[in-house]
Amino acid sequence: MKFLWLLSILFAASYVDSTNFRVNPLVLIEQGLVRGRKSADNVYMSFLGIPYARVDSSNPFGPALRAAPFEEKILNAYDGSVKCPQTHEAFGHSTRGPETEVGQLDCLHLNIYVPITGTLNPLPVLVWIHGGYFNVGSGGEYDPHDLVKQGIIVVTINYRLGPYGFMCLDTPSVPGNQGLKDQYTALRWVSRNIRSFGGNPNNITIGGQSAGACSVILHLYSDKEKLFNKAIIESGTPQSEGMFTNGDVDAALKLAGYLGFNTSDTQEALTFLAGTSPHLLTAAAADINLKLRPCKEKSFSGVENFVETDPFSLSNEKNIRSTPILIGHTSKEEYGWVQFWGKNYFKKDLFYEKLRNNFNLNEEQLTEAADIVKNFYIGDRALPEDLSSEFESFISDFKFNHPIQRTITNLLNEKAHPLYQYEFSYVGDSAGEAAHSAEIKFLFPASNTNNDVNNNDQLIIDRITTLWANFVKYGNPTPITTELLPVTWEPATGNTRPYLVIDTDIKLDHRIFNSRMAFWDLFHSFYGKLTKIASEFEM
Repeated sequence: MKFLWLLSILFAASYVDSTNFRVNPLVLIEQGLVRGRKSADNVYMSFLGIPYARVDSSNPFGPALRAAPFEEKILNAYDGSVKCPQTHEAFGHSTRGPETEVGQLDCLHLNIYVPITGTLNPLPVLVWIHGGYFNVGSGGEYDPHDLVKQGIIVVTINYRLGPYGFMCLDTPSVPGNQGLKDQYTALRWVSRNIRSFGGNPNNITIGGQSAGACSVILHLYSDKEKLFNKAIIESGTPQSEGMFTNGDVDAALKLAGYLGFNTSDTQEALTFLAGTSPHLLTAAAADINLKLRPCKEKSFSGVENFVETDPFSLSNEKNIRSTPILIGHTSKEEYGWVQFWGKNYFKKDLFYEKLRNNFNLNEEQLTEAADIVKNFYIGDRALPEDLSSEFESFISDFKFNHPIQRTITNLLNEKAHPLYQYEFSYVGDSAGEAAHSAEIKFLFPASNTNNDVNNNDQLIIDRITTLWANFVKYGNPTPITTELLPVTWEPATGNTRPYLVIDTDIKLDHRIFNSRMAFWDLFHSFYGKLTKIASEFEM
């Protein structure tokens, strides 16, 4: 009887109606049976906290292990709140306080959201990679309710962060970029299992914002098997300041020493750190201000690299050719940034420091170049006048806008097509401009605790989720014009750069920030070969 009961459960769980593709609450995957549940409004079925891999307790900084079969007969996939170990930070600096260190090593989980409405064909899939400077964040922070109701499956993932995901050491056991490799492992899991949820493994889009966008680009340029068809890149590139490092081969030694274990042997340090509380370790990394980001990995026999070059030399036309891309940024990425730092920030010459940290220039070149940039943005005005807007434009251009334009040029040169560029400029009732991450609360509005949505907010929610879902489904965000989307979004080419302004007044414009971007084009024509990898600016 027990065998017959199990057989009937397996049959029901693995059954997806070939004419309807309506997913059941009980689904059979590689590891066993997983049970989801409906959203309160019956829009989607969620399967939360499914393990896609395991962290190796003997080397929690290295390759993940294959996910184990479920210990119970059925995994009740109701909890997507697990985070990987992290210490909360703001603007790259620790904001230590009670319960600041959170997360657990058993964190390689993903969340799947499936529309309840049936369809005749397997559904397109969006795999979302969260941002957070590779130090914070989790897949569970994003509820894609309004995307899923457009008729797509959304998967959000966790990946290892900080010292667990991005130590780049001179050892084959921890060569670097483990967090990116976790992301790839999650993609591989999705490719193998998403059909059981009614998804199409041959129609997968990867998307991300900030560090997630940087990750998407590194997946595009990786030599690994391509497990996706389209890419969404929001406000981040590997060339953005602070998104890529040279790697600190002494990171493990520094962490161990700070925690009281002094050694000159990296493997001894790693053994000590493997037995250290994750909360202590992430706090230590924040305390000593380690910049743990993606890096160019060192090569070791028998070890597969994920990133083999610096961000200024990425190339992979075989992977990128004919890949649809959706890419852009907000109207002023660094809005509010100067106010956050305060007047003390201007004790240093911001223009000089930015160029010194990011270009290999001698003192004469550096002084001359800094004066050119300063004159372009603020003229002869002396500090500390109220130049917040000008400084924020400079930082936005330097850190986000022009790196994204360079990325677009590179993608077009490698035959990405079609490529759609956007600017998100909606601010609603707030004064000012759309800052970094401004679009996220409209793309994932159900994730926000404040659900006070006015008519204009709802218009933007409907617009951006429809545009993004159309791209996931068709590779074209505006396949037809409608009252909601009255404009045809034209793709960029080698000679033209149309971009969609996403606001209450949606419109197609051309050559975003054209004079400022032309200035940086000219600047890079002189100094581009002298670019170097730098961490973000320090006070």
